Amino acid sequence: MSTLTIRSPHSSLVPQAVRSRPGFTLIETLVALTVVLFGFLAALVMQQSSYRSGSIAEQQTLAVFLAESKIEEFRNYIPDSFPSEKLDYFDRTGSPTNEAGRYYTRSVTLVRQSPTQFTNEIEVKVAWPKANPVVYRSIVPIKS
Repeated sequence: MSTLTIRSPHSSLVPQAVRSRPGFTLIETLVALTVVLFGFLAALVMQQSSYRSGSIAEQQTLAVFLAESKIEEFRNYIPDSFPSEKLDYFDRTGSPTNEAGRYYTRSVTLVRQSPTQFTNEIEVKVAWPKANPVVYRSIVPIKS
């Protein structure tokens, strides 16, 4: 008695040793690539967020410096009279510029004259686009 064996037409093309070897299928490879892609995208989003935060911090630091430098100017140089509200303009690096090239705008306002007539309270405000202004108040001496 003879037995009939049915073979697939492709079974003779791939040896049995190769077919039984463990390996990655196409689906497993695609899943792995998808996971790696999401990891890269997450790193890219974190990098962008970090850059934006650093840029905002740099702008705020420069605004604080501009405000504090004006207050120090009033503390070290005592004017005969307090100037009326004056605007100063600065570019993105903090260098003085005209109104057309401005990025930062600094204003100084007399808030209150002291009853003792030896000090004034001033407010220095530094504003720039898309941010809340930095506001500093300080007591400065005046000539008697």
